[in-house]
Amino acid sequence: MNKASSSVNDSDTRSKQQKILSMLGLMTSKVLGENTYAKSSIYSERITRGLRSFLPGPLQPSVSLAEFKMSKPMQMGYLAAAKDLKHVSIDQFNYMSLWATGDDDSSVVNRAAGTQFSEYLSQSQAPEKYVVGYKTAVIQFVRAIAGAGGVVFRINSALQNLDLNQQRTLVNQWFDHVNGYMNGASPFKAINNQTTKPSAIDETIATGVAREISDGFLSNQPVGNDEQSLLGNYAYNEDDFSDEHDLPKMMTDAIGKVSLTEDINLFVNNTLAGMVNSLGSIGLYALVYAKFTQNNPDLVGAPITSAADQATVLAKTKAAVEAIGKYLNLPQSGADLAEKLAVLNLSNAGSARNAKHQNYQLRYSRVLENDRPQVNDRGETVKVAYGIFETTHQILQNVFLTPLMVQYTMSRNQLLTQIASGQYTTSRQVIEPSFQAAGTLFDYVDALARFQVDQLIGLVERGKKDDDGMSAAGSFSAFSHLMRVYPEVKSINPAYAEMTKATKRVYYWLYQSSFKDHLPEDEQIKLN
Repeated sequence: MNKASSSVNDSDTRSKQQKILSMLGLMTSKVLGENTYAKSSIYSERITRGLRSFLPGPLQPSVSLAEFKMSKPMQMGYLAAAKDLKHVSIDQFNYMSLWATGDDDSSVVNRAAGTQFSEYLSQSQAPEKYVVGYKTAVIQFVRAIAGAGGVVFRINSALQNLDLNQQRTLVNQWFDHVNGYMNGASPFKAINNQTTKPSAIDETIATGVAREISDGFLSNQPVGNDEQSLLGNYAYNEDDFSDEHDLPKMMTDAIGKVSLTEDINLFVNNTLAGMVNSLGSIGLYALVYAKFTQNNPDLVGAPITSAADQATVLAKTKAAVEAIGKYLNLPQSGADLAEKLAVLNLSNAGSARNAKHQNYQLRYSRVLENDRPQVNDRGETVKVAYGIFETTHQILQNVFLTPLMVQYTMSRNQLLTQIASGQYTTSRQVIEPSFQAAGTLFDYVDALARFQVDQLIGLVERGKKDDDGMSAAGSFSAFSHLMRVYPEVKSINPAYAEMTKATKRVYYWLYQSSFKDHLPEDEQIKLN
């Protein structure tokens, strides 16, 4: 009896163990499957968005000239690449940089290589060596643009090394340049004057935007202490094996005369310069037009500090400039920026010569196939993956935002200091500013801060009135109720409920300013 029971118990135990092991197996399989899927999805998303600020790894070594000369398949691959690289797009360069740093996934190679790659690969007697030759040209191309000391490094370094005064000078000159043809017009509206006689204003804008792409601001303007323009006439003078082959003429006739040096020069002086100049110029103008304006009441809450000395304001702003950019909802990538700038679409401008190629808003934001947006397997149009050029986008945005925010913060905080000391308690009847009338861009920003604070001075008056009547809002929620319900303060900003928390704190600080000194410490609203 005991033996039988023991056998039954053992059987039950084994059964339970098998169930547990089976369950663990299923769970492990499920987890591994999900992990594999997740990794695949993450990889796909990384490839799709291309949001990288640096090369994903060191560039792979390319073959030496001696090795190159010993292999005709390598030479053929190199020449095929040199022909393909005449027309490199920003998106394609992203995948070229992935391939050049060791990512040999077929989805990467397909996007990195041009049409000649597969055509001549299918004819090669030594396809592996052909690919090595082709990739050698790609690595040399990527090294010139994104390698140590390359074009991107030079651009980014020049911008990052600017001090505040140099940033102010650059931003002021750049904005004057763009405003010279935009002249207060919206950058978010496309020019469409084909059905009517083009207006002089539209023609001026179309001409100005087109010139940014062909010969823009940074192609002619020195930056900081540099004596030459940042995007001048670049001339590549490093490795180029284009003329080092010994292929028979019959093999090279179809490819024709090619030059990697000319390919790189063309990409830098046209594709890259056109993109940086146009997105930089119109992007700066759009930043001022949309964010540094009375139509953006949340700007008053953007300063990261309430200090009034420039050294502190600058240090705090620089440390938090990306957070400020997010607060202002600035574009997070070059493609996002281009998508917003409808004025870059010149396809319907009266002066458009090749309309289907002159929709630069589309070209800089979406991957195109035969001038139509490419669609992925989810039915979505594919955004341009800027890859390493996102660094330049972010640096430019920071260079623009830093001096503008320092000026705005200094002006706002000086006024808050006057309010706190009781020197500024009633409206000064400040006139709404216009950057068409202001002496400089920074004069405009100063005037904007003064106007925005003056529009809120009624909160100071209401706070004193309520305190005198012993009915002051004793909490943030009570103040918010006051702002939503009472017409006298609701009229100051009817959209109060939609404002950011930072802006609402400034409003409450203004309300408390006349009586905060006799409030308990924990009841006083604090700014940063």
